[in-house]
Amino acid sequence: MREIFLSLAGLDESHRLLLGDGLRYRLGHLLRPLGLPSRLVVITDRRVGRLHGTQVVAALADQGFQVAVLAVPPGERTKSWRVVLRLARELLAQGIPRGTPLLALGGGVVGDVTGFLASIYMRGLPLVQVPTTLLAMVDAAIGGKTAINLPEGKNLLGTFHQPRLVVIDPEFLGTLPLKERLNGLAEILKAGFIRDRELLTQLFRERLGIFRHPKALLELIHRAVSVKAAIVAADPRETDQRRLLNFGHTLGHGLEAASGYRLPHGRAVALGMLAAMKLSERLCGLSPEESRWGRQLISGFHYSRRLPPLDPEAVLAALPRDKKRLDTGLVFVLLKRLGEAVIVPEVPLSLVQEVLEELLAPSPKEK
Repeated sequence: MREIFLSLAGLDESHRLLLGDGLRYRLGHLLRPLGLPSRLVVITDRRVGRLHGTQVVAALADQGFQVAVLAVPPGERTKSWRVVLRLARELLAQGIPRGTPLLALGGGVVGDVTGFLASIYMRGLPLVQVPTTLLAMVDAAIGGKTAINLPEGKNLLGTFHQPRLVVIDPEFLGTLPLKERLNGLAEILKAGFIRDRELLTQLFRERLGIFRHPKALLELIHRAVSVKAAIVAADPRETDQRRLLNFGHTLGHGLEAASGYRLPHGRAVALGMLAAMKLSERLCGLSPEESRWGRQLISGFHYSRRLPPLDPEAVLAALPRDKKRLDTGLVFVLLKRLGEAVIVPEVPLSLVQEVLEELLAPSPKEK
């Protein structure tokens, strides 16, 4: 088992991130040292519940936890006021008192909804994150951001609510389709691009073979989690350097919205990183050689294949809703070199449009 201790600068909060194969079978043992009440609520989605719910409940009950399970539908539409209110009323109906831990068992949607509910129900409940997707393991479950969506856009209502514990068991990924694992891999790539060049080298060396080698995958997850944990620890409220984690996300969010959310988050971020590297050449001095190598690395995971039709104008129209718009341009995270990211506050919209049109132009070659 590997452990990362996350202590948040300026806040009297800290917690552990635990990584290891088979940790779901030890959940009860891992939670006991936290001194939590014995009554606990697991929130999961229906598919994850069918696959893993029995194992998780048994591991908790083995240590004397009394477990209730609430299930939500899978998919992004679950991140809504309607679902949060339904869950809150179910907690009330079951007589769940203040102090009862909520355990999020699932991907990013379940983690967001559970975290948001934990932050507002009776002014706050303890939260435990048990991510079951690669995307959630290396990104969504770490850092304490919670959010639900509005019709006007994603993640527009949210809170910061740190978990008491994050338990990452890569064996969950055995039931995850390849396309979903690739979604999460985009966030591992992001971690390498912004702060860990050796991680990129390892990804280039392993390619898709990483999913056949559990030790290599665990190492990549550990490195990516370490990058995010270090950045979050230094800037828990995203006032400064935590914005580096948005590399690829400014255009990525616009691409998601313009596709009607048919384009998965990981693929959208990968495309956003391709565009960001082009901008980095123009604005930050990223060498053409490093840019080319980085784009080849991303292309090797086939994120650009069979894209839904995407209108550059629709993508640009969606960008202001990402809350990064300035009157003179957009805030972008760009690269000075691979492994070193910077925040650039005023990227001209005309340049963004030029790079975006190049990215989306029909071509047999990766842009």
